[in-house]
Amino acid sequence: MDIFLWILIAAGLVIYFKFYGKKRFRKSRYRDAPGTKSHPTETDKTTDLISSRNFAESQLNSVRNSMFTRRPLMNKGEYGLFCKLETLLSQLPGKYRLFAQVSLGEILHTDDALAYRSINCKRSDFVIIDRAGYPVAVIEYQGGGHYQKDASIRDAIKRQACNSAGIVFKELHERYSDEDLKAVISELNASAD
Repeated sequence: MDIFLWILIAAGLVIYFKFYGKKRFRKSRYRDAPGTKSHPTETDKTTDLISSRNFAESQLNSVRNSMFTRRPLMNKGEYGLFCKLETLLSQLPGKYRLFAQVSLGEILHTDDALAYRSINCKRSDFVIIDRAGYPVAVIEYQGGGHYQKDASIRDAIKRQACNSAGIVFKELHERYSDEDLKAVISELNASAD
């Protein structure tokens, strides 16, 4: 009976340290000092790889089990503005190209990770690029449903980031005129000179 009790205690300790004690020990003893970066071990890298693979697989399963339908890239007002901007830009052949619904993280860069995360999830309605592929202007269409919740703060973030990068940032309101559009093109030509 004594030997059976000792085997049971030993098995209990092994299970405890395997599943609970090791995690607690690692967190308390090997915690990084403030301001230092941790260096992942091979085990950590493998665990991260497995968990990211599991996450990707769960995303794939979710997509497989869902029904998708297509929807328009732009609403009616945005599409109307898009067509007018395309027409204006076509009068300057080979100089500019127009894109819709572009993530700011694709056209802006900073070494500040927090600032980058702040802009990466934001989309611009329209981006105009030069012939080398660099963004020269961001145009935001302020349609009727634009001013909801924190829209003004989101626009301020976009404006600040674009201005910092030397990109023209223009806001066109729902009742824009042809003169407003021509002013955008004029500002592009002025900034290119």
